Amino acid sequence: MATHSLLAPSAAERWINCPASVVMSEPFPDTISEYAAEGTTAHKLAELKIRSSILGEEVDGKEVDKVKRSKYYNPDMEDYTDEYVEYVRSLVNSNETTVLPETRLNLNFITQGTVGTADCILAFGNELHVIDFKYGKNVEVNAQDNPQLKIYGLGACNLIDGLIYNIENVTVHIAQPRMNNFSSMTISKKELKDWLKDEVRPQALKAINGTAETAVGNWCQFCRAKTVCRKYGERFDVDYKPDNPNTLSNEEIAERITRLSGLDGYLKDLKKYALDKILDGETFPGLKAVAGRSVRTWTDQEEAFRIAQENGYDHSVLFEQVPLSLAKVEKMMSKRKFNELLSDYVDKPPGKPTLVSENDPRESIVTESVDNDFTDVDINKIDFD
Repeated sequence: MATHSLLAPSAAERWINCPASVVMSEPFPDTISEYAAEGTTAHKLAELKIRSSILGEEVDGKEVDKVKRSKYYNPDMEDYTDEYVEYVRSLVNSNETTVLPETRLNLNFITQGTVGTADCILAFGNELHVIDFKYGKNVEVNAQDNPQLKIYGLGACNLIDGLIYNIENVTVHIAQPRMNNFSSMTISKKELKDWLKDEVRPQALKAINGTAETAVGNWCQFCRAKTVCRKYGERFDVDYKPDNPNTLSNEEIAERITRLSGLDGYLKDLKKYALDKILDGETFPGLKAVAGRSVRTWTDQEEAFRIAQENGYDHSVLFEQVPLSLAKVEKMMSKRKFNELLSDYVDKPPGKPTLVSENDPRESIVTESVDNDFTDVDINKIDFD
């Protein structure tokens, strides 16, 4: 039986579309990735900046120092959080605007005990704005019909509406500065409440009771149970029955590319799952765990090199000096300082053609624009997930 805490707003797209995933995910640990920990650090820095520069609060210097001592902090984080704060500032209507950064929301209207945190809430007149700060740089997130943001919008309405403001419309925002991605969507309070009644609550009930079937879609990407999900696995079971007995049509090739995208990642997940289970004592017919290739490492490199130098091997022989990559120099200096000093010495040529879904927002390459700069086409990079 699923617990209410599993209906997290951040996973709303998944449990609304596939309620069965909630019960199925229970046996799998909910680990915190390095990316999530980095995001937490960026969120804290952004909150302190909003409190200081927008709300005019006196921020405890110890809190700032704590953020900057985090192993996930780097100078670029200053630039990206500044972009987010400026985006928030651009939405502040007047001195009468209520600004609530990092606000805990009671979401009991979904199920008892459900909570969430809105990165920033703004209210003025009959308008409510909910801004979600995304620090990720690999998966672009859009505000349009975003279930997590709509749930936060409902929670923010319950917190504010009727106290000082009579909210009529809610605008939800995504601010994802590392991908230069800023989007928004406005929806009426009535539409939000209808969506809650007609879609969210029925699916939440199915999720808690475990009465739904699985459903495959983009929401599978971060599902902990996808490794054992039968329907997700069936996505890769292509039935090869071409119209022509010898050659595949363009339509058939496109169908197979779309269906098999993500196969490498799925196979990796399956292998990890099976290996973990075998190491726990379970058996998988035809498979076994063995010791992999081992790489030698120094037990004390400093002492080893000292002895080598005492025996005639010069420092220049033992150490290589190589220039830092462009990305590492930018990270060392901070994005802002790098652009100020070195932008005139950077060239960014066109990227190699990459095959993606027709729904991808990037502009298509027309045949006439493909020249000798694109001789090395990366056909293995398929961006569908």
